[in-house]
Amino acid sequence: MRTLVPLVLAALMQVPAAQAQVVGDPEAILLMMQDFGLPATLSTDAVGDPLIESRIDGTRFSVYFYHCEKLCAAIQFSAGFDLDEPMSEAMANRWNREKRFGKVYLDETGDPFVEMDIGVAEDGIGRKNFDDALDTWRIVLSDFRDFIDW
Repeated sequence: MRTLVPLVLAALMQVPAAQAQVVGDPEAILLMMQDFGLPATLSTDAVGDPLIESRIDGTRFSVYFYHCEKLCAAIQFSAGFDLDEPMSEAMANRWNREKRFGKVYLDETGDPFVEMDIGVAEDGIGRKNFDDALDTWRIVLSDFRDFIDW
C-alpha cells in the first residue's frame, strides 16, 4: 500500500499538466501542427511577429500571431488564392453569409483570402480543441476550394 500511494500521487500530479496544456506559444503550436501531420515551419512576419507556414491537401496557408507578450492572445489561419479572374464581391458575400467558419475578403486585384481566427488568451486552448480547430480549418479550405472551383 505504501508504494502505491506515491505512484498515485505522481500520476495525479501529471494529469493537471497534461490537461492544462496552454497553446499560445508559437513553438508549441508549431509542434502540435506537426503532430497533427502537417508540414510547418516557424519564422517571423514583416513586423517581427511569429509566423507559421504550412499546407493542407496541397493548399498553402499561414498562421499569424497577435498580441504576443509571453504568450500570444490570438492566432489566425489565412490562405490566399490567385485566381485567373477576380472574384466578385457578391460571391465573397455569399460565402460569408452562408458559411459559419472562415471569412473571405478580396485583395485589390479581386483575389480571395479565407481566414479563421482563434482566441488563445489567458489559459490558451487545449490540445483537443486545437486539433478540432485544425480539422475545422481543413474543412474550410476544402469547402472554399470547391466554392471557387480550385
